[in-house]
Amino acid sequence: MESLATIVAIIFMIALLGGPTAYVLTYIPGETLLAKIFRRIPILIITFLSIIICTQLIFAAIPIMGKTVGIFGLVTNYFAIRREFFPDFYLRKYLKGKGIGRGSSSGNDGHGPAGQQ
Repeated sequence: MESLATIVAIIFMIALLGGPTAYVLTYIPGETLLAKIFRRIPILIITFLSIIICTQLIFAAIPIMGKTVGIFGLVTNYFAIRREFFPDFYLRKYLKGKGIGRGSSSGNDGHGPAGQQ
């Protein structure tokens, strides 16, 4: 039973600490290509293991606390991957460029009281 408890503890620690650890690793400066490669390899390994374990926790028949740990791990892994590999991608700016999410008009486009003549 002790070995089962150890395995469960390892699984939950990978799920809980994988994303935040990878996110902290993104703050290591890397000016050269070699430094970026040596920073990205551990980030990829940690996030890969954590994503696999977190998805298993989400889809397993376990209580809601285990699923919450899995969701937390996936969200933090998302932020770590986004910060490391896609730092210049902004979803709001992308959606506004596509015409989605503007939410306001200038009043001269035919919509609203000013355009109903």
